[in-house]
Order: sequence, then C-alpha cells, then structure tokens
Amino acid sequence: MNIPILFGIVCFREKYWKSQSFKNLIESYYQGLYDYQLYISIYDNTDFDEWDSISDSPDFNNINIKYYRDASNTGISAAFNHFAKLSQQINAQWIVFLDQDTSLPINFFQQYLEKSLNTNKNIAFPKVYAKKYLLSPSYYKWYRTSVIKNISTELLLENITAINSGMMIRSDFYLQNGGYNKDLRLDFCDHEFIERINNKNIVADIIDVSLYQEFSSQTNNKKKSIERYKLYIKDLKIYGKNKNKILFFLRVDLLHLLKEIYRNRSLEFLKIRLNG
Repeated sequence: MNIPILFGIVCFREKYWKSQSFKNLIESYYQGLYDYQLYISIYDNTDFDEWDSISDSPDFNNINIKYYRDASNTGISAAFNHFAKLSQQINAQWIVFLDQDTSLPINFFQQYLEKSLNTNKNIAFPKVYAKKYLLSPSYYKWYRTSVIKNISTELLLENITAINSGMMIRSDFYLQNGGYNKDLRLDFCDHEFIERINNKNIVADIIDVSLYQEFSSQTNNKKKSIERYKLYIKDLKIYGKNKNKILFFLRVDLLHLLKEIYRNRSLEFLKIRLNG
C-alpha cells in the first residue's frame, strides 16, 4: 500500500488521544473522503511508573495508530528518529512531526496530503505562530532568530531555521542527512538539524496552513521551571560545543538565564547554571 505520510506525535504526561494535535489531526482527516488511510505514530515519553495509555484508548475508523512507550523519557530527538525508521518500515514517503500542544486548522490533513503528492522538494514548513507572532520559519543568524516579514510559497535555506512541530520532510532525505542529533534531548535539536542542511542550495516549500503553538516551558510553576532549566543546560552544552563561545554565551546562554531569573523571581537558576 502506498502511504504518503506518517504523522508522528510526541506525548509527555498526557494520553495521546486527549492531546491538542491528535484531536485536531483526527478532525481534519474526517473532514474529507480520502483514498489514503491515516497513519499516526505515537511516541510516549511519559516517565510515570504507573502509566497506561492503551487499555482505555478509543477506536478510530480508518486510522492506523502505532504506539511506542519510552518510560526513560529519552527525548524528542529519539522520538523523531523513531518516526523516521518506522516510516521506512511501512514505506511512508513523508514524515510530519507534531508536538502534543500544537493547534492544527481543519484543513490541515488536506493541505499536507496535497503538498506531499505534488511537490518535488524534500522539506516543507507551515507557518507556526505563538499567539499572534510568527514563530517559524524564521531567519537564524548568530544564534538568534528574527521574523521573516514576507513569506512566499518557497524558501531558500540560507540562515533559516524552523521548529519541529508541523515540519514535513521526506523520510529518505531525513535519514540521508543524519536525522536528529541523539545527544540533544529536548532543546536545539530542530535548529541543529536545519543548520546542517542550510547553505546547500536547498529550497523548502511553505504549506498554506497556520499552526499555533503552546510551550510547556512557559509556566509560572517555579519547580517545573527549574526542572526544565536543568534539561535545557544539558542540551545547551552539547549544542554550543563548537560555537563561538562569547557570542553563544551572550546571545543564548545569558539571555535565557536572565529570562528565567526574572520570570521566576529566583536566583536558583544562577546557582544551577554556575554548577553546570
């Protein structure tokens, strides 16, 4: 069977069928009559000792769901590499990566299916917004992003980046370019991958949809913020290993630290950073 797209959703401490992206994807698929079955791969990073996300899951017509549990919470890179390997096994030509907290429009499936069947590109991005601000794709220079004011139907990858959620990429292209860095657990994995394919005369398609992203890091819970920051620091050290040390510290490391201190009104983050 010809499977044009495998949709991969990463979940954490939420049952997959209750996640925003899963519910919206199902709704968009049921809007039309398609000759293609919907294939979804769930990568569940939930690290609770007692967690059952299978026995009480509902049934869905004409939808093939592959569920995988990673109780060790290996992270996003591991999940996306898992999706890529699965896509090869089931002969899916494209992978779409989705975060559990991404809101998708009702025409999402239709737009992605049409793009997958009609493009000769290897990668495509939707327009992703955080509230009313365009978040992705964006310019990426000296380790900081800036808004692309006028986005057409194509985008040459020169000093460009994009976030994970909504990205559509050919399976073989993803694997030929090494996939995501397995040492990056949560942060920077999207930037690091897109960096590797920048400045190689690669053109990305822009999919005519707008997604809206919620971020788990945007929390007023100090305990959760500290837990999240510790993970951030681990990825920061790996991603920044071969960067310009001074620029990377000033434009990424220090700014993020100051933001966490201000938002949480706590110097605990400075202690964590100094202790590495």
